[in-house]
Amino acid sequence: METRILHYFLTIARLGTISAAARELHVAQPTLSRQIQQLEAQLGLPLFNRERHRMVLTKAGLTYQLHVQQILTALERANQLVKNSNNAELTGTLSTGCVESNVTNWLAPRLVHFHHAHPHVVIDTYDADGNAIKDRLDQGLLEIGIVSTPINAAKYHAVRLPVNDRWGVAVPATSPWTKQASVDVAALVNQPLIVPHRSLVKTELTDWLQTGDQPLRIVGEYNLLTNAVYLAAAGLGTLVCIAGVTLPPDSGLTFIPFFPQHQLKHFLIWRKGVPLSAPAQALITFLKSEITTSVSE
Repeated sequence: METRILHYFLTIARLGTISAAARELHVAQPTLSRQIQQLEAQLGLPLFNRERHRMVLTKAGLTYQLHVQQILTALERANQLVKNSNNAELTGTLSTGCVESNVTNWLAPRLVHFHHAHPHVVIDTYDADGNAIKDRLDQGLLEIGIVSTPINAAKYHAVRLPVNDRWGVAVPATSPWTKQASVDVAALVNQPLIVPHRSLVKTELTDWLQTGDQPLRIVGEYNLLTNAVYLAAAGLGTLVCIAGVTLPPDSGLTFIPFFPQHQLKHFLIWRKGVPLSAPAQALITFLKSEITTSVSE
């Protein structure tokens, strides 16, 4: 099977219509439709449901999409390895994932420095919570992740980064907490809370914030902060988050840290037992040297 057909399939799955995929791929619609029909016939089952000019993946299609992405990513990395083996200059795409936090302020200038040193490497960044980043590492769709604690040391190599973030709450201007330098965790009893949905983080926060036998009153959960900010601004509950995230000015929310202080650590991680591309190896080596420099300073 030609990889070209697999690219056709992924493009249709991403865009949702034959016409949109045909425009992006510069392929005639009848040709594209015929190629997908032949692919489905070869597999012996439909990959798409045709619904009012929309192409919606079937259950089999969703499974196929995941594995095709992994195959093409692995093939691209294999091509990079071969190219780099006889080339002193690093080339290819480096796929990384990073959580929302002030670790980005530390990472961004170092990625720029790395790119200047290796201008033929394209840095593909993926913003998500720690769970999604680890899932993509496990699927082979990312090579490197920047995540927060806790870490599964059995699956990942982990290097501590010299960046901490502080937990607290984001509250509207009408909250009396805006006049305080910090919020005592005991004040959260009976307060409606919006918390991160990542299970390990939520468990850690619950153990730390919960007082006595009374459970936390959780009214909402989030993975990335954007929608949660506006839910908090609209009055759903108090947003539990870290200081390093950027609160949109139009949300009217203010960050207040917890007392006693509770910090979030950050780690550079990559999968154990999985070969890395030359650009990924080079970036890890560079970031390790930067960590040593930061600590010595």
